[in-house]
Amino acid sequence: MANNVYEQTDVVEGEIRTGRHRELIGGLWEQMGPHQLSFLVAQGMQPSHRLLDIGCGALRLGVHAIRYLEPFAYYGSDVSEAIMRAGHELELDDDGRARAPWSHFRASPDFDLPEPDRPFDYAIAQSVFTHLPINHLRRCLSRLAPLMASGGRFFVTYFECRPDQDLFETLEQPGGIVRTRDTIDPFHYRLDDLVWAIDRSPWTFEPIGDWGHPRGQMIAAYRRR
Repeated sequence: MANNVYEQTDVVEGEIRTGRHRELIGGLWEQMGPHQLSFLVAQGMQPSHRLLDIGCGALRLGVHAIRYLEPFAYYGSDVSEAIMRAGHELELDDDGRARAPWSHFRASPDFDLPEPDRPFDYAIAQSVFTHLPINHLRRCLSRLAPLMASGGRFFVTYFECRPDQDLFETLEQPGGIVRTRDTIDPFHYRLDDLVWAIDRSPWTFEPIGDWGHPRGQMIAAYRRR
């Protein structure tokens, strides 16, 4: 994956020791966890469904989704095992850890994803591909496809370069908080880029757009054929 703070093991471990694992994954802890769950439920996710949280970090979404879903229905993946362990140990109580055992989590730099007991109905990658070049999205889609149920949906957030904007310029995203580039993290993409990522693959693309993200990230869905 692209170079980022997650790859700096000493920094990650130091932040966790000082109780800053929530800030390490980008903050917005109180806002984004409930926001993601509300979005998924509005999109049709039910307690009986299987959910994969890609880039789950310290379980900002997980702490809420684990309570909502039936036991053993939540799975997580992240590049950093240390951050996931911090979330699993510090953010979940005994009941939460029983409902989402550590065997449901997998750390991987190239989307080697946990395998569910039955196919995933939903997956989400919130603020993952905003930090990665587009080929990482294509790899993730390829790895995820065999694990998804037919009709299952994978939601991906992204910073958008609109048709009236220059892809190769620095762009100020909605809200004026984040500035993005085509080659420097955080990245922006055109919708055509997101469609290109599923060329010759068993996915269809569903643009959604603004979903109320406080830093201006848009969201789109990929549906498994």
